[in-house]
Amino acid sequence: MNGFVRHTIVLFLALRAGDAVNLAAGWWFVPKYVSAEDLGAVLPVTNFATFLSLPLFALAMTVMKESSALSAAGERGRLKSLLRGVFIGVAVATVSALLAAGALMPRFLGLMRVSDASVGFLVISAALLGCVAPVYTDALQSLKRFPALAFAEVGGAAFRLLVMAVVMPFRALAGYFAGQTALPAFRVAASVVALGRDLAVPAVPFWERTAVRRMAFAFAGVLAYQAIPMGAALLEQSLLRTVLPEADSAGYYMATRFSDFLYYLTFPLMMVMFPYTATAAQRGEPMRPYVVKCAAATLAGAAAMSAAYAAFGADLLGLLPNGGKYLAYAKYMPYLVLITALTTCQVFHTNSEVSAGRFGFLLWLAPLHIAYAVALYCAARHGLIGSLDSILAWFGAISLLRFLASGLQLRRCPKPFDP
Repeated sequence: MNGFVRHTIVLFLALRAGDAVNLAAGWWFVPKYVSAEDLGAVLPVTNFATFLSLPLFALAMTVMKESSALSAAGERGRLKSLLRGVFIGVAVATVSALLAAGALMPRFLGLMRVSDASVGFLVISAALLGCVAPVYTDALQSLKRFPALAFAEVGGAAFRLLVMAVVMPFRALAGYFAGQTALPAFRVAASVVALGRDLAVPAVPFWERTAVRRMAFAFAGVLAYQAIPMGAALLEQSLLRTVLPEADSAGYYMATRFSDFLYYLTFPLMMVMFPYTATAAQRGEPMRPYVVKCAAATLAGAAAMSAAYAAFGADLLGLLPNGGKYLAYAKYMPYLVLITALTTCQVFHTNSEVSAGRFGFLLWLAPLHIAYAVALYCAARHGLIGSLDSILAWFGAISLLRFLASGLQLRRCPKPFDP
């Protein structure tokens, strides 16, 4: 059994325990304690905070690409110097995100009809820590320390559940985001301990002019890669909350708990694939087999889940706390899981391109999402989006276009897009 398959299986089995805890949060605590009026605000508020934290996330992904290459070459001393410099960048990005959040979050919470002022602070804390944590966990990933990575995920999920169980009965929405803050905090602490052994080597200079130029180019590319589709997704979630009735946004949240379950099946594939494709690109080997295998597994899993939801969706939704109120939205579950699958397949391809230092995909990704966001906003302004069916048709169209565009580019095997 080769290393890619073995690491995928090990990480998949280990992370399922953490996912069970996360499912308990999304399927039990939130529907049980968060009111129907606030339930539809969970996704847009989370997306808004994540959008503000994108510079940190882009920095983490850039570091993962560099650290994967250094780890593959056995250059632990340069890796240590890289991480030292990254901590300074994290501090600058965190301050910038806090300033932006202080100015924008209160207004956005008002737009989403959230009255609890403490939610704003907790949302930003969760988003910032959630983007800082990958700086550490990605270092474990690049070093292929998958058992330690699995422990960070499982332990963090358990800590999150504990915080939610204590706080949510008294402050439902604030308790949810307190739990979201606890998860990355644990990941950071566990990763620091695990990395201590690997990086107990003398530091070797890394931040030379060539490295800084390469990192700056990669950071700009990753930031654009993340910000453009994230901005479109934020617009989608905001329109769901502001254009449609509160019952529809809450029903959408409940239905997506089941479609998002696909991420729990594919997330280990994504985590394992990145360092392998980065190593393959460095050696001049093909990356397509990794992407195709991951996409095939995702589509097969989505097809099975879609069939199950078509037959038993209402029964499954009825098992959740207050799920009986949302049985009318069970019909969307098969469709939503297919949307999730198409998007995931696109991410497999674009992540593999990022791992190789290629950003040519932005030449189709950026115009596609900008045109989509403008068209969606204009449709909402002119009253052309009046139901959940109409807006989900837009979601399906963009996911299909992303899937087709990434598939065409994968077949063409693009050349590096160097600065």
